[in-house]
Amino acid sequence: MIDNYKNNRGGRKWWLCLAFLCLPSILSAEMASMQDAEMSNVAGQALFVASKQTVGSYNFYRMGFDATLELNANIKELRLGETFNGTTNNADIIALNVALGCIANASNVCVDSTLGTGTQLKPFTMLRPYIQVAVKNDGSRATREVVGIRLGAENVSGPMSIGNFEMFSGYLSATASIEMQEQGKGRNPLDVAVTCGPSTGPCPNAGTAWNNGVNTFGLNEPDRALGLNNDQACFLSLCAQFRDLAVSYDGVLRSNLPVVLNGRRQNQAMIQNIFLADAVDQISNSLSITRSNSSLSAGLINFILPILAGNVSNKIKAQLATGLGTTTANLNTYQMPYNVQNLHQADINSPLFGLSFQKEAGVQYPGYVVAMQKGWSMYLPNAFSLSVSQPTTVFVSNIMSGAAREGNVVQLPVGGGRNVYDNCWGTPVFC
Repeated sequence: MIDNYKNNRGGRKWWLCLAFLCLPSILSAEMASMQDAEMSNVAGQALFVASKQTVGSYNFYRMGFDATLELNANIKELRLGETFNGTTNNADIIALNVALGCIANASNVCVDSTLGTGTQLKPFTMLRPYIQVAVKNDGSRATREVVGIRLGAENVSGPMSIGNFEMFSGYLSATASIEMQEQGKGRNPLDVAVTCGPSTGPCPNAGTAWNNGVNTFGLNEPDRALGLNNDQACFLSLCAQFRDLAVSYDGVLRSNLPVVLNGRRQNQAMIQNIFLADAVDQISNSLSITRSNSSLSAGLINFILPILAGNVSNKIKAQLATGLGTTTANLNTYQMPYNVQNLHQADINSPLFGLSFQKEAGVQYPGYVVAMQKGWSMYLPNAFSLSVSQPTTVFVSNIMSGAAREGNVVQLPVGGGRNVYDNCWGTPVFC
């Protein structure tokens, strides 16, 4: 075989090669640098990408694909980090009927496929998915160890739904807007009774002197009665019992409230900054007597309303505190629990969404606002926006009954696959 090549010393050399006999001579030639003009004719892209980042006492190595992964998947039961304590099973994460992706209409909004309005599949998308490894004592060969592994992506977006989120470990954040609607005006023109109704009487803490406190209008909770225990408001020697009064009042709106869950094996997130005591004061200050079955007319009682309003406000605060298991002094700082079982839909769009496993607590991956717990953890930032708007009597009723303390401030549906995204798509009907 005759070949020629140009080495970096210049000139041309001719070789007469027999099979591989000339190979060592060719390999011994030095590499020549390429000029910019030559390099411009070469294009390439790596399928795999890697990086290293140091945060605190950990080094994080990331290995990923320069690709986009679109998922349409169903998981009947996601159970991670299961342990057995001798009597019961438990796990770090338990989620039933998990669906990734949904059927969407022409506006790319998730819909029920049985309605016939679906025109496309909206996938759960992972842009440049990767595995990130947390290494401790990276500089020491003797003590170096892998303490965490995270599955994530440069950005994760798309619909995810859970039929029943029984247990959660990691970090979850969201926002909530809670509106305690006006009554006796606006959207709810019917007035409401102050004390409890005949179907729930006797009223809380009712005494014989108050004739069990059931309102004389025959109005029941949760729609037409605040459900307070009976009392009276007096001006000079003139008194009116609460059970003889129907009222109207303005609503209260709390917007963009932070919702946070952080910990291991939790089932409730906490809604913050509701300021319940202030909300009660706002409602009481707008109170107006619409009807009176007492010897005092509604007009006269409205004249002594400042006395009545303060009394009603104190009653509401005391009974709300009892229902929530706290004190009136702590109502403004009280964080309302929200059952993650009520979380059925999440529209993800985050570079931080991820699933990880740690052999020890305290591993804080790059970008995370908190460290992850030992075991399996999910990082779910800005998971959903909760919007609840109900008549004030509904909130009061659920608080006083203890439902709010258990995480159901407005009796939201619990589990059972309700409100799960439908991702049954295509001729094979993927479900």
